[in-house]
Amino acid sequence: MANPRFYIDAPDDTFEGTVTLPPKAAHHAGRALRLASGERVDLFNGRGKLWSGTIEFTAESALVHVDRVEEPPVESPVRMTLVQSWVSPEKMDWIVEKATEAGVSRIVVTPAERSVTRLSGDRLEKRLAKLRETARAAVEQCGRNVIPSVDGAASLDEALRTEGVLRILLAPGAKADAPRPAIEPGISSIAFAVGPEGGFSPAEIERAEGAGWHPTLLGPRVFRTETAGLACAVWVSTLAGDFPKR
Repeated sequence: MANPRFYIDAPDDTFEGTVTLPPKAAHHAGRALRLASGERVDLFNGRGKLWSGTIEFTAESALVHVDRVEEPPVESPVRMTLVQSWVSPEKMDWIVEKATEAGVSRIVVTPAERSVTRLSGDRLEKRLAKLRETARAAVEQCGRNVIPSVDGAASLDEALRTEGVLRILLAPGAKADAPRPAIEPGISSIAFAVGPEGGFSPAEIERAEGAGWHPTLLGPRVFRTETAGLACAVWVSTLAGDFPKR
C-alpha cells in the first residue's frame, strides 16, 4: 500500500532530518487520514525527489523524521505540452487534473475564436492560480513528484509558439485523409493543441499550419474538448513505452 503523500513548497535541503508539516497538511494527516505516530509518509516539493520517513504528532504540530530520499522514475519519457483553449471552469479543472495524471509536463491555456470563456487581468491570474492548485493536488494523488507548469497565453498565436519536436493540432476540421504524424522512437518532446467546444476555426487551423503544426484527427471519432488532450497523452505515452501495450 502506498504511503500517504504531502506536498511542501520548499527547497530540497529543507527535507534533511526532521520536517514540520504545514498546518493544513498536519490537520489532514491527523484528522482526515487518522494517521498515528510511527506510520510512514512521503513528502515531495514538486521538483522530482521524494522523501520518506515516520510521522510524529505532538500537541502543537506534526513532524516527519526523514530517513530516505529517492528520485523515482515516474515521469513520462516524452515531455508533453498540452495547449488547451479556454472552456468552462468545470471542464478546465477536469482537463488539468487528468492531463497531470496522464503525465503532461506543461499546460498552456489560450483563448480561441470559439471560446465562450474569456478572462483577463485579475480574473485570469486567479483562475490560473486555481488551475495550478488543481495540478498540484493531482500530483499528490497520482504519485508524480514533478508538478506540471500551467501558463496562460494572451492569444492563440502566442500559444502556437510553444516548442516541441512534433506539434499536433487536434482539429475536427482537419482533412480526414490527411496523414497522421508519426511518433518516432525516442522522441523527446511533443505538443498538442485542443480547441474549444466548437473546435478551431478554419482560419486558426490555417495559421497553425503556417506555424509548423500538423492538423489531424486521432481516429474515426471526434473527441470532446475535455477528452481530446487526455486521449492524445495516452496515445503518445503508449507509443513511447510509458504504458504497456498489452
